[in-house]
Amino acid sequence: MEDNFEEKKDWIENEVVENAATAVDEKGFVVNEALRDESSGGEGSSPRGNNSSAAHWIVECILLAAVIALFVLHFMGGDKKSPVAQKPAEVGNGEVVYINIDSINANYELVSILTDSIDVEKQKQAVVFQNRQKSLEQKAANFEKNYSSGSLNPQQAQYAQQSLQEESTRLQNDYAQAVESLELRYTAALEQIADSLMAAAKRVNASYNASYIFTYQSGGQLLYADPAHDITDEVLHELNKSFKKKNK
Repeated sequence: MEDNFEEKKDWIENEVVENAATAVDEKGFVVNEALRDESSGGEGSSPRGNNSSAAHWIVECILLAAVIALFVLHFMGGDKKSPVAQKPAEVGNGEVVYINIDSINANYELVSILTDSIDVEKQKQAVVFQNRQKSLEQKAANFEKNYSSGSLNPQQAQYAQQSLQEESTRLQNDYAQAVESLELRYTAALEQIADSLMAAAKRVNASYNASYIFTYQSGGQLLYADPAHDITDEVLHELNKSFKKKNK
């Protein structure tokens, strides 16, 4: 695309110059004729003098237009930024290092803070819904007892049954919303932990220049990790140091 622009620009420049030169030659003939008539003097030379002034003005306008066109083309071409050479990515040394996720989960302070708060909320919501469920079951039992004994007329029975159904629907909806809220909090916590782990691993790897960083945990697919290539302690130290610094 840049080559096409340059070719088009050169073509326009040549056309402008050639047209300007042609116009100058054509109008120059009129100027010369007018000058010869003006030099001969006489009353009849006045109209020719007017033509001479007009010819000079036309030539100057054409030349000015040519200069402006070249000026604009020059700076249009200058707007294109030359490509900046990007710094090549640093190549690793081919080494592989490992991080034990079980150790991170057990010893990273942020993990315990986030997961503990979620667990507390989960237990709180569980108690709330258990109590609401028990209350609903008790109301349903009372309704069945009263209905069986015939102490409720049809209108009362219908109203009580409708109320129980509405309360049951509200309970189910509230429970679903509570579960969704806890899941969103848990997902956000995992993302926050993963982001901080990635950042800490990169900082630690600056001294190793390893090409690969793997994580492993109990029950995972990695059966063995050479302890000589395990950087878990260094990453864990970096994680807690950064966490304490941010939460002073």
